[in-house]
Amino acid sequence: MTKLLGIVGSVSRPSKTQIAVEIAVQAARDEWGIETEIISLADYQLDTADSRKLIEYTGDTAKLLNKIIESDAFIIGTPAYRGSYSGVLKNLFDMIPRGKWQSDKAPLENRPLGFIGTGATDHHYLLINQELGPIASFFGAYLVGGVYVNNAQYEGEDISDAKIIQRLETLGKAVAELNTFLDKSKFLKQLGPQF
Repeated sequence: MTKLLGIVGSVSRPSKTQIAVEIAVQAARDEWGIETEIISLADYQLDTADSRKLIEYTGDTAKLLNKIIESDAFIIGTPAYRGSYSGVLKNLFDMIPRGKWQSDKAPLENRPLGFIGTGATDHHYLLINQELGPIASFFGAYLVGGVYVNNAQYEGEDISDAKIIQRLETLGKAVAELNTFLDKSKFLKQLGPQF
C-alpha cells in the first residue's frame, strides 16, 4: 500500500506551511485511501549534514531518514526565505541518500513529489520551480507540481482562499495518483537520475 509522507520544512509553531501540507495530504488520503503521515522538522533534533554514511546517523536523524526511506510518495512544504527554501529543509536534503556512496538507498528516486511554498508575498512564488525543482531532478524524483500560498490567502492560521485550497487538494491527489502509475509502470520506475 502506498505511504504518502508530508514533510513540513519549518521550525515555526504554529506553522502556516504545516496547514498547507495538511490540506494536500488529507485530500490524498480521502481520495485514495492510502496511508499518510505528516512530520514537522520542528519536532526533530536533526544532526547537521556532514557527509557521513546513512548507517552512521542516530537518534532523530536516523528516525526521520528511515521514515523517508519507508515512504513511496512525498509532499514537501517550506516557508520562503530570501527567495529560497528553509535552511532546516536544505539540511535534510543534504542527508537524504541518493543510492551512491552514502547508502544504496535512494528513497526519492523515481517517486512522485509535490512541493508547497509559503511566504509573505507572491514575489517568492518562483521558489518551487527555480529552487526546489532542481532538487527533485537531482534525486531523480518525478515533480508532480507545486502550490505557492501567500499570507493574504490565510485568515488567521487557516487558508481562506478557496482556489488555493482546491489547488492544494489537487496536488495531494495527483501525487498519490502518479504513485499508482509508477508502481505499475515498466519504464518510469527505471529512469532515475543520469548521474
